[in-house]
Amino acid sequence: MAIIYGIADSERNLLDKLPNEVKNVKDMDRVRKEFYGKMKNERRGRKGFLGTIVSEVKRYNYKRQVDKFQYKKIGTLTTGTKGENKVIDELSKIDDNYHVLCGVTLSLPYFVTYNGKKNLKSAQMDFVIVSTKGVFMIEVKNYTDDFARGQKWSFSPYEQTERAGRILWISLQSVIKNVRVTNVLLSINGNLPYNERYRSVYVSSLDKINSFLEKRQDTMSEKEVQKVVKDLKGFVTT
Repeated sequence: MAIIYGIADSERNLLDKLPNEVKNVKDMDRVRKEFYGKMKNERRGRKGFLGTIVSEVKRYNYKRQVDKFQYKKIGTLTTGTKGENKVIDELSKIDDNYHVLCGVTLSLPYFVTYNGKKNLKSAQMDFVIVSTKGVFMIEVKNYTDDFARGQKWSFSPYEQTERAGRILWISLQSVIKNVRVTNVLLSINGNLPYNERYRSVYVSSLDKINSFLEKRQDTMSEKEVQKVVKDLKGFVTT
């Protein structure tokens, strides 16, 4: 079983918007129902004017917690979290020679050039996988077929993947000179095709990602793997 570090970045962003009682995504439905039940039942057993005031304050506070679960507030994050957690579940199936770092955020001390412009300094990476097979930067997209077909990209997922991979490669130069970083755009539903404009970006799907990783040739020693993991694990989302 692969070694997992941290949690999906979208899950952390989602949890930050929900009540503290939600410790992980699986808690969402249970906690929402508990707060809704408390809101409905609050007036029972309270008597008199003061009791009514206390009840209304509690009901208001419970409603505020229930409202945090409204789809308009958390919809995109929920979709992203479910997608990224599917990836974690799938990656967990490969052996413990693979280190899966979740939600890695890196920032350079200076801007670097990308596509002819000095406009690149930081990036958030859904997953970075390190093994003797190399270093893999994985950007996850959980698009519906309609969205993937109809979208006119102002900032495409291909460019997003390529930019993040460049930040990772530069960041690791102080750890291993000329380390190889493979950029992977992982389409959960397999509806993003290969794009010739971004030849450094491999496109995979959920059902093929493990095979893609396992069939690569070894490019790193175990000692180098440990050096990279040690350098990156402090930047994962927790």
